[in-house]
Amino acid sequence: MKGRYLCVLLALLLFFCPGCTQETPQETEESQGIMGEALTETLGVPENVQGEFVSESGISRVIVDAEIVVPEIDHVDIIEAIPRVFTEEEITSLITRHEDEIGWYDVHSVEAYKGEMPEIDYSVAGVDMYDLWISNIPFDMQYSRDKDAISEIKERLSPEQAENYVWTSFHVDYGLSAATGKIGFPPSLEYMRSNVSVNMGDLQPLVEGKAADCTISLEEAIAMADAEVHEILPDYELSAYGQMPRYELGNPEQYYAFRYTRHLNGIPVNDVYGGEGMATGDYGYVSGLGVVSVVVNDGGVCLLIYDNPYDVGKTVEKNAELLSFDEIWDIFSRVALLSIQYLEIDENLHKNEMEIYEVRFGYMTVLQADGTYRYTPVWDFYGFRNLAGTGGYTHADEQAVIYGDSLLTINALNGTVIDRDLGY
Repeated sequence: MKGRYLCVLLALLLFFCPGCTQETPQETEESQGIMGEALTETLGVPENVQGEFVSESGISRVIVDAEIVVPEIDHVDIIEAIPRVFTEEEITSLITRHEDEIGWYDVHSVEAYKGEMPEIDYSVAGVDMYDLWISNIPFDMQYSRDKDAISEIKERLSPEQAENYVWTSFHVDYGLSAATGKIGFPPSLEYMRSNVSVNMGDLQPLVEGKAADCTISLEEAIAMADAEVHEILPDYELSAYGQMPRYELGNPEQYYAFRYTRHLNGIPVNDVYGGEGMATGDYGYVSGLGVVSVVVNDGGVCLLIYDNPYDVGKTVEKNAELLSFDEIWDIFSRVALLSIQYLEIDENLHKNEMEIYEVRFGYMTVLQADGTYRYTPVWDFYGFRNLAGTGGYTHADEQAVIYGDSLLTINALNGTVIDRDLGY
């Protein structure tokens, strides 16, 4: 729904956004500014930006008091991004590295794993769904991980095996179009090693620099996560960190949580909350954020989820010309309030606020008109939404705060407002 509203807004705003139609970048050596000059100087980027925008009714309000984060670079290239499924090397590497003396067993058949790769499990809407799911439980108890189940598993093992037993699983799934062979459902790879429920969720702030239920330091946890991620993805670096949230029906303990994205020529792919969750919808399949999510406790990495792998293609445009930050801020100033004000149509809404706390420059894999993707520079405005009122908004102000949510994304090349739900 958000995507449709933004499309309407963009149509209204074409008068101040002349580059809103997608253009094919031309390879050029032309530079905005002098090569070697820091991008912050070239684009006139301040350290902090502030502002407030209020609707006539006073119900809708955008409040900005944000740190501006820009990598230490002097130019930006536009590069092809090529979505793919997981390679046999990636799958085998993780499986081999984490196999213990109990071995791997197929979850569906409970037979010993013999090196198979993902196979078609079922088909839906013309998409063949591929699946590989193995664990270190050599009998038909694959779906239970409560304490009683773990105790029963240990009873079936030798004393030596039972003493150090930790439930471990490895799951790969993705969908390919039966007609074209192209990706039709988001590729996801999950490794879990834990005797209690572990779910990533959003990144909650650390408490005095540490995760609530860990004794190891943040630096020690990062080292563990780095080692795991760099084994398969050496160009992915830490983009965000915190601790996993505590849920009533899961995550009984809070461990360190990390998010890794690709970094190209010193520029990170911006991490956004929920960005990996793209799928087939009204507008067709869209490849989501390429990200690795990692949870670490005192015992090491207990959860790793790798979503939406990409290959890096050729450089489409070198040293691309970018809009100044003043131009980006002008676009934000005109569109931010409009992007939330449509909710005022509901008479039950009494407070409708957007609070921006960080503005970050980085890459996004932007969908092109021809169906390809490019690592494209963008500005992400991270913030919180505050809603309150009556009717359906009665308890809106009681909802949990979501960290790392990009509330507005602007193309750094031409000022286009990008809908992350649509990918362009």
